[in-house]
Amino acid sequence: MSNRGYLFIFNQAAGKRKKNDISQMIIKEAEHNGIHKENLFLVYSTSIQSSQFLIERFADRYTDGVVIACGGDGTVLSIGNLVMNTSLIFAILPLGTGNDLYSGLYGKRTIPDQLRHIFAGATAATDAIFIPEIDQYVLNIASVGLDASVVEAANSFKDKVKLFQKYAYMVSIPNALKGGTAFHIDIKAKFGQEVLMVEPSPYILAAICNGTMYGGGFKVNPNGEIDDGILELVYADHLPTRKILPLIMKFFSGNHENVDAIHHLSCDWVHYASKDGSDMVVNCDGEIYHLPAFTAQVKKHAYRRIV
Repeated sequence: MSNRGYLFIFNQAAGKRKKNDISQMIIKEAEHNGIHKENLFLVYSTSIQSSQFLIERFADRYTDGVVIACGGDGTVLSIGNLVMNTSLIFAILPLGTGNDLYSGLYGKRTIPDQLRHIFAGATAATDAIFIPEIDQYVLNIASVGLDASVVEAANSFKDKVKLFQKYAYMVSIPNALKGGTAFHIDIKAKFGQEVLMVEPSPYILAAICNGTMYGGGFKVNPNGEIDDGILELVYADHLPTRKILPLIMKFFSGNHENVDAIHHLSCDWVHYASKDGSDMVVNCDGEIYHLPAFTAQVKKHAYRRIV
């Protein structure tokens, strides 16, 4: 019987539809894998502070225990940051509307299948993006431009409209377009000691990618690897509005790599700055920040995750 601990942290606001059923599923699968009930914890968290307290108490007893974020991308981001650079193992149980990091890592793996992998225990060292200006890790993708504006609008939509949240990103695109599509940003990128050539702005968007998809399934970096110590800077030159919607659809399907207006640069360090010093809307795994400048740098093998 395994003595490894498993801490399932549910976001109080996410995944309400089947929490009881999922809890029973977890307990049943744990028993099937010989996990003693004393080593299994299913808890609800209402804040980052309560999650941090729970994880610290858990780590005191289980130095290599598994912490499972049960929710959407916001829950994954907050819990993931709490296990960075520790001996704890990180896992995801997807209960959100987007689940972009999870989908990029595991495709259409079901919750029962994910539970089997969690209790099987195989792990892999995994990269993250560190943004020192906010002292925050981004597990998947950080972006500036139209896509970040859409995420900000989508978050507002989710707060106001409880139905159709799965489609919040898509329905928010028209409103975001009204706010403008030309973003004037200075971007500098490096790969090791090499300074890379970045086309001058304005841009439609500029995303720094560790994972493959965001925004509820937009495959901005379809060939990305999350454990190779390399980030991908994907940015799009400004285009007339009539050409932007077709471009968005190419992003959604991952068929944009041969589009002349879209550029890909492999790097490990990027600096963004607005040209006029005003705040940019910055999307970090679905969480929005307003910053005049920020740096994104790869942290190779920052944490271990269930595979």
